[in-house]
Amino acid sequence: MKKWTILAPLGLAAGAAALLLMKKKGAKAAPAAKAAETKKAPPANWKTGSYSFISGYQNAATVEMRLGYDGDKFRYAVVSEDFLSYSSDSHVALVQGEDFSLQLEYAAYFTGEDFAAHCASLAEKHKSFAPVRYGSVDAVKYLEGDTLCFCVPIPEDEHSYVQVLVFKDKGNDTPLPELAKDPDLSAMLESIRFERH
Repeated sequence: MKKWTILAPLGLAAGAAALLLMKKKGAKAAPAAKAAETKKAPPANWKTGSYSFISGYQNAATVEMRLGYDGDKFRYAVVSEDFLSYSSDSHVALVQGEDFSLQLEYAAYFTGEDFAAHCASLAEKHKSFAPVRYGSVDAVKYLEGDTLCFCVPIPEDEHSYVQVLVFKDKGNDTPLPELAKDPDLSAMLESIRFERH
């Protein structure tokens, strides 16, 4: 049985590289925001969703991402149509709730790019760019229009990463940047694990 990979080493290196690049360009680097860690047990109806995709072209591998969520508040599905936001991917994972919903999709790096280079590009384009950490999961976040975006590196994968798009639902008056601290979203992001087959 393969072990699920913890994201800390790659994510920390990528976040550090992005911060160094921002400092060199004179940008003020915000310290990595750490989600409030609580000791409470997971919800009684905690479920796990799975999302698989092919990463790379030569020596391609199947990557499986797992994500936990509260089954009483959210529903999970992998769909090939009716996306929440346009995607060029053949399929995406959706986690839909009453206050906010997520679209998770794999994305390929540009030729010659890696996660650190991707972060440097995002930092130049988005003033809201910042490294974040949820439990052992390191990522970066930024705002794009009415979407809160997270990019999560895949350990030992030089071809792809996972993008998490968060959308507020009607009636949710929480400011979009504050959603990054939502306990339900934090628990989901903290639960992300990858396995390569």
